[in-house]
Amino acid sequence: MDLNQLKTFVTVAETSSITRAASILFLSQPAISLHIKSLECELKVKLFNRTPRGMELTSAGLVMRDEAKRALEAAKEFLQKARSLNNENTCALGTISVPMILNLPTVLSQLRLRHQEVNLTIRQDISGNIIDGILNGTLDAGFVIGEVNSPRLGVIEVSSISLCIVGPWSWKEKLESADWKTIQTLPWIATPEKCSFTSISKAFFDRHNAIIKPVIIADQEKTLTELVSLEMGLTLMREDIALSAQDNHEMYIWPGEKAVSKLCFLWDRKKEASPIVSALIATVKDLWDIS
Repeated sequence: MDLNQLKTFVTVAETSSITRAASILFLSQPAISLHIKSLECELKVKLFNRTPRGMELTSAGLVMRDEAKRALEAAKEFLQKARSLNNENTCALGTISVPMILNLPTVLSQLRLRHQEVNLTIRQDISGNIIDGILNGTLDAGFVIGEVNSPRLGVIEVSSISLCIVGPWSWKEKLESADWKTIQTLPWIATPEKCSFTSISKAFFDRHNAIIKPVIIADQEKTLTELVSLEMGLTLMREDIALSAQDNHEMYIWPGEKAVSKLCFLWDRKKEASPIVSALIATVKDLWDIS
């Protein structure tokens, strides 16, 4: 028995299909069937019944599925622990947007005072991918915008973030008198599903019974700014970025209601004992005066 067989077993159990499991695991269907057969022979337990609806777990299979999940999770934690021992002075930090609102230079300098031998990697991405990275172990901590509800994650709310609807400067006259009915008739530049602005926008629009139909999807604020200035549509943007662009007559801020979210610092609670993660938490608390 090996971990690949357990992973195959759990995948078939969750999909009830050898075909779907083969697609997910990038294996052939005969290979999937062989894994299951070998596991049943070794355990001397029948795990599945074949039915018209697909692969159905036996009563013994139900019990062993849960055991297999625990074994796979234990193996994952074992591997992560080994990697952390090999990289005890390294840290991967996920960041959103430009470093300005994160006070990143000061964060890094203060971190080095607390942990002088730190070897830090910074990865810029959208909030959803940063959360996924912390959960799967590819990131140790990160900054995101929006609500965070995973019990696995430690969260510090760093500051509030004001978001506004912006359009091209050439649409200034149109936007000055626009109401929500007008706003939803204009083309909209959206963000990817994993971007926190997507869920923030949806909640914002839902409060006003507004339906926005995206014409373009972009995931970088620089790209959003360029698309708006090129008169491709409206979008939701951080107010500090929008104010600067408005001063340069690149875009115009709709004078209607603004959305409010928050900037958060996250880490995996399982890594709280790590000297670097602990130093990062202390640094963030000090810099933003959080008790």
